[in-house]
Amino acid sequence: MPSLGGERTVAHWDEDSLTMAVEAARGLGVEEFDAVIFASTSPPFKIKQCASIIASALDLSGNTFTMDVTDSFRAATNALITANEMVDSGRFSRVLVVAADRIPVKPATIYEQLYGDAAVAIAVEKDGDAKILGYSTATKPLPGTWMRSDDDTVKDFDMRLDARYGYAESVQQAVMPLFAKLNLSPADVDRIVASAPDPKSYVGLLKAVGVKAEEFYFSSIGIAGAAHPLLLLASQLERPGRILLGGYGEGADVFAIQIDDAIESNLGEMLESGKKIGYADYLFNRGFVGVKEAPDRPSLTKYWRDEKSIIRFYGMKCRNCGAVSYPISRCCVECGAKDSYEEVKLGDKGRIYTYTIDYLIMPGNYTGDGIHPHCVAVVDLEGGGRVFFEVTDVLRDFEGVECDAEVERTFRLLFEKADFRYYGWKVRLPR
Repeated sequence: MPSLGGERTVAHWDEDSLTMAVEAARGLGVEEFDAVIFASTSPPFKIKQCASIIASALDLSGNTFTMDVTDSFRAATNALITANEMVDSGRFSRVLVVAADRIPVKPATIYEQLYGDAAVAIAVEKDGDAKILGYSTATKPLPGTWMRSDDDTVKDFDMRLDARYGYAESVQQAVMPLFAKLNLSPADVDRIVASAPDPKSYVGLLKAVGVKAEEFYFSSIGIAGAAHPLLLLASQLERPGRILLGGYGEGADVFAIQIDDAIESNLGEMLESGKKIGYADYLFNRGFVGVKEAPDRPSLTKYWRDEKSIIRFYGMKCRNCGAVSYPISRCCVECGAKDSYEEVKLGDKGRIYTYTIDYLIMPGNYTGDGIHPHCVAVVDLEGGGRVFFEVTDVLRDFEGVECDAEVERTFRLLFEKADFRYYGWKVRLPR
């Protein structure tokens, strides 16, 4: 199969749409939301809400409204419409919309070259620096691309069907009522970005309306599934003006958005900090090579009971001597004072006190394969607390992992055992 060129973003073996969503949301630097809406076509669970886990990992209130929007490449724009309506209703002041996809593909297929893994988070609030002027929707069911509930890869009838009969027609069908409703003309729009089934369709659509195509990020990221519309929106936020944003998937959602003041985005920073890997590591991260055997059965009861410690990541501070420690226990590890502590949120960064690389175990505490070692470290966190972590994003390259090296927390899949996915915190070298 000929190469489509460029690069594709690849999630690490312990990343999925849920963990990437948490990382994207943490990048906003905002801790308070009334609601969390998670959009994805590849949620790690079929009957379990991901948005509730995201809210917990972000340490949001237990009264936060949570919602999953799935099964469509328009999931993110559907979520953005929902969030806008929620804020406009006056019942919510700030809503987190986070879209993420890690679309399952098989090696040596066209989909392997099309899709990249990505997550984008956006805060929707009443008085932001960008305003949604209006939106319109067109629905057009096509047999195009799909996955059944038990499929492990993307399928399609004929990719040309979306390109020829779906994309441009759906976007146009949504745009015209929006222009009429807002009394706008094409001359009133500064830039247009719209997710597409392929980059050629995107460029062709904008050429047809006489507009210069903005960056689509196919050669650096790939098509990011449900996350792609918000990815394109993030790329436009640093330039004031009026934009049209389109999300395509068996129809189209189109938004008119006014950006009054430049809004900072870390998209460029994230692209620059990417780490190149070989195809063998890609196959390992995707689970196509290597057998992950789980000799132990972790306690699901303990995981549920210690949610505040494992997911929200709280430790304890002794009221007697002031020592900070993790995990939470009845007695202080320093002075032995019993039942005399307060729960405290632990720091995001720290330095390695000591570490080890073990070839008898694979990452995730799976039985070792002798090729991919398990790297763990004892880390002294900023603000106190010495914690044992797995070091991730390394595989077989441990350059920079050394005593006193700075590391940062990252939310990841700990392991998948006993038919359940266990999430928690690891550390990595700073991006």
